[in-house]
Amino acid sequence: MSTLTVATYNVYLGADLALLFGATSVEELAERARVVQRQLTVTDFAQRADAIARILAREDVDVVGLQEVTRWESDGELVVDFLPLIVKACENAGAAYDVHAVNQSFAGGLPVDGHWMSIAGADAVLVRRDGPFTVTGEGAASYARSLDMATGIDGVTFPIIRGWARVEGLVDGRRVLLATTHTEAYDAAVREAQRDELLAALGDPGHPTVLVGDFNARPEDVGVPAPYQDAWVAAGNDPHAGYTCGQGAELGNDASSLAERIDYVFVRDATVVDCVVVGDQEDDRTRPGRLWPSDHAGVVARLEF
Repeated sequence: MSTLTVATYNVYLGADLALLFGATSVEELAERARVVQRQLTVTDFAQRADAIARILAREDVDVVGLQEVTRWESDGELVVDFLPLIVKACENAGAAYDVHAVNQSFAGGLPVDGHWMSIAGADAVLVRRDGPFTVTGEGAASYARSLDMATGIDGVTFPIIRGWARVEGLVDGRRVLLATTHTEAYDAAVREAQRDELLAALGDPGHPTVLVGDFNARPEDVGVPAPYQDAWVAAGNDPHAGYTCGQGAELGNDASSLAERIDYVFVRDATVVDCVVVGDQEDDRTRPGRLWPSDHAGVVARLEF
């Protein structure tokens, strides 16, 4: 019997970009951009990377799909780059990971107090260096369908490009495929088209397949069909519990405000031994700042083949 522990974690880009969509004037957009900039400072990803790394190490995760892995710059100078921070934090926590497939997804920028603040986000797959998963191939793609998010300012839109990343590998000689994605949040038709595009791309590889990510859809709407199983439900958990989304934008709320389940591990041709939500407990918060690790919780599933 071969075993593998997998996870999904939306690590939160550090600020609520939805604030920008509601601006009705250039002046209001600039003011909201200042709020976004302040939130990025308050949510301090260096602290949060340490907290997420502790969780991944504690749960002995072999392969993790990450979403909203973000790089922020100001006038071309680096402000913060999430990916190297979380890799280093994992190593410090005693769980060294290698970065494999990376999908460069959303990107954009806007002026903030005379400076050009830019953002680039990605989905990424990390594979534990001393784990059972040996990578034999990898790839990434952007979805054909995307959304241009309109604002209250005539002619101003924010393009939201999304995609997926995947790794193929061997676990005790058995081939396994894992893909991570982050589908559209603001338009159900686009989200469903992206889901269907990914399922078609994965097809039936003839060996165990794991699909993880932030699907931005509740269980009744997510629509990933059989033979895929929702690992949370397959493990015997309540399908209407296991909330993974909804901490405050600045991550300092005293009580957890997670209120919906939109992050999933889906599996086919594998047995789900256990599935848990992580990053939602008081002990998971950053030290000493007491930030939640992300506005999402993660999901960890232990599988047998």
